[in-house]
Amino acid sequence: MNPMELMNKLDACVLALSQGNIEQKKLGIEKAKTEKEYRIKYNQKMVQLKLEKCQTTLISALVKNDPEVAELAMKRDIAESAYYTCISATENIRLEAEIIRTKISWLRAELQNS
Repeated sequence: MNPMELMNKLDACVLALSQGNIEQKKLGIEKAKTEKEYRIKYNQKMVQLKLEKCQTTLISALVKNDPEVAELAMKRDIAESAYYTCISATENIRLEAEIIRTKISWLRAELQNS
């Protein structure tokens, strides 16, 4: 791989990191929103069952098995997974950029020694 190709790949990595940061922010906001929606619905159902004098030991299980709460929990888990996957992808791009920088440094040293 020639130095120009490496520089182009490094530029692509920098661009991908910028886009990844924007995406990570969006996914972080989505993660927080889904967590909020889940907690609100979960607590509403808890209060509802307590007001209905449901047996205390059953309340948590009943709330978690409520279709609406379960759907929100699933959305929350998916949002969390997407957020952490984005973080991992960003780290992979950073590693790729570092490898490219190392190759460029190595080529520079080789050219100076020639």
